[in-house]
Amino acid sequence: MNILFVNSIQMFGGGEVWMLRAMEALRKRGHRLILCCWPATEVGYRAQKAGFPVVEVQFGGDLNPLTIFRLAHVMRRANIDVVLTNMDKELRQAGLAAKLVRPQPVVIPRRGIDYPLKNRLRYRFAYNVLADCIIANSDATRQALLRNAPWLDPTRIEVIYNGIDPAPFEQASGNALRSRWGIPDDAPVLGFVGQLDPRKGIGVLLTAFDLIQQAVPEVRLVFVGEGPLREMIESETREKGWKDRVLLAGFHDDIPEVMRAIDVLVLPSFWEGFGIVLIEAMAAYRPVITTNVSSMPEIVIDGETGYLIEPGNSEMLAERAIALLTDPQLRKTMGQKGNARVQNLFSQVAMINHLEAVFQRELKKKRGQRPKR
Repeated sequence: MNILFVNSIQMFGGGEVWMLRAMEALRKRGHRLILCCWPATEVGYRAQKAGFPVVEVQFGGDLNPLTIFRLAHVMRRANIDVVLTNMDKELRQAGLAAKLVRPQPVVIPRRGIDYPLKNRLRYRFAYNVLADCIIANSDATRQALLRNAPWLDPTRIEVIYNGIDPAPFEQASGNALRSRWGIPDDAPVLGFVGQLDPRKGIGVLLTAFDLIQQAVPEVRLVFVGEGPLREMIESETREKGWKDRVLLAGFHDDIPEVMRAIDVLVLPSFWEGFGIVLIEAMAAYRPVITTNVSSMPEIVIDGETGYLIEPGNSEMLAERAIALLTDPQLRKTMGQKGNARVQNLFSQVAMINHLEAVFQRELKKKRGQRPKR
């Protein structure tokens, strides 16, 4: 199959990580992949580095004719069979573009729980007319879609969990990275991996860390990622005198090494699309602390592979973190159970098998609708 991925996000986060991994896995199965994205974005740079054709697009308004015709030209020239979109804007633009192409490619939006669908004409048109199938990344996402958009046909929503290859996370070593960060071998490390964004609960984490470092003086907190809250974190670190305890490590490509360099992953989000970093940490035998929202309870078993807390509860976060940081055996036990859970439910092989089957099924249905010549 010739498959087009469309992504208009200019920041780099979990959705973009998923996209690149899915493209790589599908390419290994013999499919041809193309990415359309904004110019000069991290996802475009990484896709090019991995050897994928990248078409840079200036995504304008929903009905911007230049964007729509540009996408249609790519679909026609590459004989695209399936289009996978990310955000609602991309669905509307790529969906309209697909209508201009013959044979018409299958258009499938991939939805997280991030933004609810509203009872508006543009949503109804996009999801009932332009989309052939909808992929939800969790059952929580599927239920949210149907709750907010009862006009959707539930049979058109397919749940496909995010998946990763556990092997790199099992085999990596974080020793060199810890040394580069200047962290002593015996210092327990809390890690946050993701966009430095308010929705991630970073303020809650900093408040909790004030309590954590009082109970565990040798603890370190590492932020891996970039975002608008970087200056706030730097300011808080200076005011609290945490210069030697809090590290802003920026972007890292070597996520398996990152996960092995930390001891506990913390993701205190107020809401989350899926939280792929949770399964990455679990694959690396690391326990996780996250919030009891969206799809996180489908990923983490509270008290077995990590802890679920109420969003915004810094005291509960601190309590759970202290319990893990002061008990290496508890970390080991939870880490082993977390890895087993990833192997069973969140492997890349299972995800790609399901994704490929949906693509083939929908393409067969679409081509079967074409009038015979």
